[in-house]
Amino acid sequence: MEQRWILKVENFAKISKAEIEISPFMCFLGDNNSGKSYLMSLLWGILTLGKDIFPKKRTEAKSYLKCEEWLKTNINKETEINEEVFDIYIKWFNELLASNKKELVKRIFNYEVNIDKVEICSYRRNSFLLKWGEDGNRYSASKNYVRFPEAENPTREDLLRMNSYICWNLIMEGIAAPLYTPVVKGRRMGEPIYFPASRTGFMLTYSQLLESAIQSSFSKIYDNENSTLTLPYVDFLQLITKFESTKKCNFEELIDFVESNMISGKINVRNEFTPEIKYIPDGTAKELPLFAASSVVSEVSPLLLTLKSNINFKAVIIEEPEAHLHPALQKQMARFLLKLMNKGIPVWITTHSDTILQHFNNMIKLFNSKDKKSLCEEYAYSENDLLNPADVTMYQFGKNNKNKSEVERLSYNSNGFVVPTFNDALTSLLDEVYAFQED
Repeated sequence: MEQRWILKVENFAKISKAEIEISPFMCFLGDNNSGKSYLMSLLWGILTLGKDIFPKKRTEAKSYLKCEEWLKTNINKETEINEEVFDIYIKWFNELLASNKKELVKRIFNYEVNIDKVEICSYRRNSFLLKWGEDGNRYSASKNYVRFPEAENPTREDLLRMNSYICWNLIMEGIAAPLYTPVVKGRRMGEPIYFPASRTGFMLTYSQLLESAIQSSFSKIYDNENSTLTLPYVDFLQLITKFESTKKCNFEELIDFVESNMISGKINVRNEFTPEIKYIPDGTAKELPLFAASSVVSEVSPLLLTLKSNINFKAVIIEEPEAHLHPALQKQMARFLLKLMNKGIPVWITTHSDTILQHFNNMIKLFNSKDKKSLCEEYAYSENDLLNPADVTMYQFGKNNKNKSEVERLSYNSNGFVVPTFNDALTSLLDEVYAFQED
């Protein structure tokens, strides 16, 4: 991630106000029913559906006209896009968000959810260039530039397409699908993946769900009118249909880690009419159906099969990665999440696990330790296990006396991040231990 920005919302669902800075690793912690999943779903929706808010026809909006004027003065000139230019594109995107927020939220949640304000602010990034090429008509982008074919007397429609491309890449490059991609039915182009807290239930019943889904709105993921699920859940069901075992993938090391340290076996899938998933325990050739395997297998299987299937994704959101896991396996899950992030995939989670949080804090302390090398050798960690505090943001969700949620950014000290809601609960439990023990 080259860019950083804050998603700001006001009076959204039960959240009174929140300002969330995206980062390579982000954690939402705190009370149940405080809006963590709502805010993660909104973030996923903006990354997934945000490209649809750009106008299809030329517009006279003042915020857009500033973008158009800047681009017209830089046609066929390699130019650095500086902070002043960042601001005009972010302002345009925010106006589009404001005018489309109700429809966007309705599409994400499949019902009316209140939202008074949503915007992107405090945008920053390293240098970004506007480039031009002599050949072809293809737009291209990387983490530090956008490139267009050289243009002679571009029309206003041409300028709108180029400005939309610049704006989307400034905000979403590296974390979302490209703005303009060939339409291939059912194929993922890099959209973020949302793993819901109820993923185990979906994995155990996907055959029945998919059979019904084929005859309903699931065949068109963004037509969610007839579904009784939110769009992130519909997207997850669509993801299951893409599972297949490939001979080579980009995550072999991570797959080996999960199979060796978490499920003590392998998961294979054959995708015919619907995916047929089998678990093979270590030391045997016998295949077990997913429903006959341990809960840890069904819990981890969607993460593992996503990696095995070479599915194209640029970020992952995982609700409650600790679900169904013994504390020892929660630590291994925490290691997996950090390894994935250190492979260049932004990882954003919601969690209630103090075990997972403590492992993150340990990896921050190890990252900062003057004895890092020797400690890594002693405890069998590598650089891919560590957590740079500059790469992580953590937020605590709590309820005020009006039953509204307030979101607080947590700071860290030499011991890592301190989560008051976790500490209060643990302190209360410890007080009871002392009170109830016999002399």
